Amino acid sequence: MTDTNQKNIYFFYGEDTYSIHQKVKFWTDQFEKKHGGDMNIQTIEGKELDTKEFGTNLNAMPFLAEKRLVIVKNYLALAKAEEQKKVVETLGSEVPDFCVLVFTENAIPDKRTSLFKKLTKIANVTEFKALQPAQLTSWVVDETTKRKGKIERPNATLLAERVGPNLWQLSNEIDKLISASGRETTITKELIEDLIAESLSSSIFKLTDSIATKNRKGSLKVFKTLIESGEDLMMVFYMLVRHFRILIQAHFLVNQGEHPQSIAKRLKQHPFVAQTASNQSKNFTHEQLKEIYGKLLQIDKSFKTGKIKISVDDTRELLLEIEKFIIEACK
Repeated sequence: MTDTNQKNIYFFYGEDTYSIHQKVKFWTDQFEKKHGGDMNIQTIEGKELDTKEFGTNLNAMPFLAEKRLVIVKNYLALAKAEEQKKVVETLGSEVPDFCVLVFTENAIPDKRTSLFKKLTKIANVTEFKALQPAQLTSWVVDETTKRKGKIERPNATLLAERVGPNLWQLSNEIDKLISASGRETTITKELIEDLIAESLSSSIFKLTDSIATKNRKGSLKVFKTLIESGEDLMMVFYMLVRHFRILIQAHFLVNQGEHPQSIAKRLKQHPFVAQTASNQSKNFTHEQLKEIYGKLLQIDKSFKTGKIKISVDDTRELLLEIEKFIIEACK
């Protein structure tokens, strides 16, 4: 068989796992309504796919219905190259018209594999890309409206910034806010700040913003809030180190004329993180970033060599060093 597009084969993959999940759920719900329940729906987890039986799975006749739906989840990420080749061979014979075959991957698979190449030739392919910051705001507005809630765009942006690009968590937080506000009342900035805890990443961004503007009081307040909220001190420190490393890289790429999408790809970061880091990096000079990062690495070295002592019950020395770092960085 030549590699021609088949109307009954679909391939969904990408970083936006929430949207992939919602897409597949919509399909299964609609299929059940149209074809009388779930007896003609077969879901195969990638690790459970038997290459010897796969052809039989596809050619099994539907029971008292016109169609069967076969969903294969996360096979490309788990299967060895030889196993994938066997699936390619099975797909070499045309999939029966009565079988709707869907491959889903909760990531970007290795595009060099034989199965990926085959699917991109014969299947209807949709890549679910991670949302850009503006898209994330629009998503929050749209989802809130679908659920009969109300939110204005600035507050949608605030919610996205506090939670980050995790659509699963954002979905839960939207439900929480609608429940708290009532469907007739617009979700306010005050309600978001009262009910939605900032993610660690969001707090680190806010801390870095304060450092960039030399706001010593504000920086120490953000750091104190982080610790009092129960965040692990070591995790906070290493997130701070990681963030300034990303800022140095983003600063360089911005000055090279790279756009945020390219920066996200180069740094292997979510577009939301890359966009925010790119904007934030403009508040520093390259020399400032190098100096700050050097101070953080010195704290790390002192901790690892025992100059800064820390135990499960006593983190005061590390806490003091980070506070001194913040004060010095804000001079």
